[in-house]
Parts: sequence; structure tokens; C-alpha cells
Amino acid sequence: MKKLLLAVLALMMFPVAAQQFKEGVHYEVIAEQATEQPEIREFFSFYCGACFRYEPIAGALANQYPDAFTKTHVSFINYKEQGMMMNQAWALAQQLGKEKEIAAAIFDRNFVQRAMIGSTEDFAAVFEIHGGVEKDKFEKMVNSFSVRGMANKMDRDAANYGVSSTPTFIINGKYKLLPQGFRDSNNFMDDFIAAAGYLLEK
Repeated sequence: MKKLLLAVLALMMFPVAAQQFKEGVHYEVIAEQATEQPEIREFFSFYCGACFRYEPIAGALANQYPDAFTKTHVSFINYKEQGMMMNQAWALAQQLGKEKEIAAAIFDRNFVQRAMIGSTEDFAAVFEIHGGVEKDKFEKMVNSFSVRGMANKMDRDAANYGVSSTPTFIINGKYKLLPQGFRDSNNFMDDFIAAAGYLLEK
């Protein structure tokens, strides 16, 4: 009943757009089975300029679908061999409940200040200021068994979904949004979010 109600509400909010989203244009099917629970996953990298530009969209999706939306970091963008460390940093931020603060600080440093994070010392400085982690404790925490396990799982999940570029948005484990399909949109952000909501209930 709850899922049906959400579907009706989604169609009421986006009655025209929902009819216009087309497979092969706005999204593609990447699996036969959907996840049991509704989910929107953004696979991203803090070293990805496009991911930085998509942050307003990611933030809007997180606000609109807080129980469904998650961000999963990937290590294959490996600036100065720090791709996996960035995975671990994101996992630690999640453990600390500091995702918003850490994400904002890292993206700001990498793409606003243009001082790309490239060393353990850089990570430690960010977490001391924005995560409340003392520098002498950071390395132990970021290399803990649980953090490394989470970081490795992020890459496994990306591989399982065939993610090879960022940002990639996967809906219910079955649909992948195709940003190029929205290039003629009058309002890219609104239409992209509407498509995510449509697929979430499809």
C-alpha cells in the first residue's frame, strides 16, 4: 500500500515527465531483478569534476529521498595513488556521521581551492577540521578493519553494476540514468530528479 501511494504521488508530481522517460534515451536496464528496497545510488569520486558539478542534484535527491539515496565512492580515479584512500576516507566519514561536512570540505579543496588532496597528511587535515578526528588518531581510524572492509565493498559494488565512469546513478539496482538523454531538457536538474523518482517506483 505504501509503495502504491508513493507511486501515485510521484505521478501526481510529475504527470507529464513520467510519460516522457524512455528506455534507451533517459535510462537503460542493467539487471533483470530490482532490489527489495527502493534505492538510488550515486557512484562518484571526489577526484571527479563532473561529480562536483552534480552535487546540487545529489543533494536534492538526498533531501527528497532520504531513505533511498546513498553515495558510493569508487577508487578507479586514482590521483597520486590515493583512490582507495579516498574510498576509506568516505567510509570513515560515514562511520562518523560526517558525510555532509567531509564531502563539502573535500570537494571545496579539490575544485574550488584547486589544491587536490594527494597525501595522508592532506586527509588528516580535513578530518581534523571537519570530522573532529585528531591527526594522531586519523591514520589508525582510516586503516581500521571495518573502514577498509567498507571501502573494498564500494569497489565490489561498482564492479557488480559495471560502473566505469562517474557520476553514475543506479536506481533499484536495475536502472541506470543516462545524463546525455536530458541534454535537450529545459531544466536538466528537475527532469533528472523526476526521472530518478519515476524509476524508483517503476
